[in-house]
Amino acid sequence: MGTVIALDQYRMRKDPGRELHTLLAPPPRINDGQIFSRDYSKLDGIVFAVLKIREILRYHVQTNEEWQYLALQVLDAAYHFDAGHSALLREATGSLKDYILEEMDQDNGKDMTAALLLLDLIEKAPRFRERQPAQDG
Repeated sequence: MGTVIALDQYRMRKDPGRELHTLLAPPPRINDGQIFSRDYSKLDGIVFAVLKIREILRYHVQTNEEWQYLALQVLDAAYHFDAGHSALLREATGSLKDYILEEMDQDNGKDMTAALLLLDLIEKAPRFRERQPAQDG
């Protein structure tokens, strides 16, 4: 004879790993307004971008954790950015971009493209800042 159970219990019986996965890594929330309203030449913009990339990769890439090291390299290179040594930032973002492109597929393409955009913004913003004339306040 059948028994009546709650829907949540049924889902857990059917696929117990799925429930745990969604609790640990919820789907990323990507908002164009959030992305384009930040200044990526400042540290808080860079930290936002790296955390958003982390959110995306944490959800879409469960089997490989190499991206965590690459994301820390990007954060470190951006924090220690020097106009004379911009190759370090370019190399760090390039490595993470290559990794993202390898992991990109038809299902996660939109989110991964947002991660690539954030990396471009991190890489290009310090150069843009260099060309701005200094403003005295």
